[in-house]
Amino acid sequence: MSIYLKVRAVERVFNQLEKEVGSFQKSTGLGCMPNCGKCCSKPDINASALEFLPLAYSLFKNGEAEQWLDKLNNDKSTTLCPVLNTILAPGDIGFCSDYAHRGLICRLFGFSAMLHKNDKPILVTCKPIKEGMPVAVAKAESHIAAKKDYPLISNYYMQLRSIDESLGEELFPIRIAIAKAINAVLGYYAYRIPPKGTKVA
Repeated sequence: MSIYLKVRAVERVFNQLEKEVGSFQKSTGLGCMPNCGKCCSKPDINASALEFLPLAYSLFKNGEAEQWLDKLNNDKSTTLCPVLNTILAPGDIGFCSDYAHRGLICRLFGFSAMLHKNDKPILVTCKPIKEGMPVAVAKAESHIAAKKDYPLISNYYMQLRSIDESLGEELFPIRIAIAKAINAVLGYYAYRIPPKGTKVA
């Protein structure tokens, strides 16, 4: 399967997830706290390379992939996500500088469930949401306990692995995951004609 087809397959998984998360939020009232971004500021976020393949492909088409890779390989001063806006500028609507191409972990956290002991699903959300929206959190927990529709983390990672097991199986610190995704795209097009409209770096 070509890199382009893998990107499209990952995007289909993301589109399915967006619908399921939207339905879950509508049913429970869960939502992010305004101007929070604390989950993005965690220094130990892990992700697979595959979930950032759409980001890497977009960077490649925009002629920015090699520049990003150099920065990721040479800047050891931080472990934070390189897509993160640490300070919101006027007009910014969130802390992610490329929200459309954020990873699977970014889409799941706060509004999904994971299997706990005895395969019992439990809500995965953050402290700000738990403290700021206790009624919605209780409703979400009841929703999950009643086995209504909700995003299950393991299901989505399984779907990703079915697209490309080598890129989707192992989790890495987020900067390494993004670097591996960029390397996968650059390696694929090293001896192939770039997609139409690709900008020269």
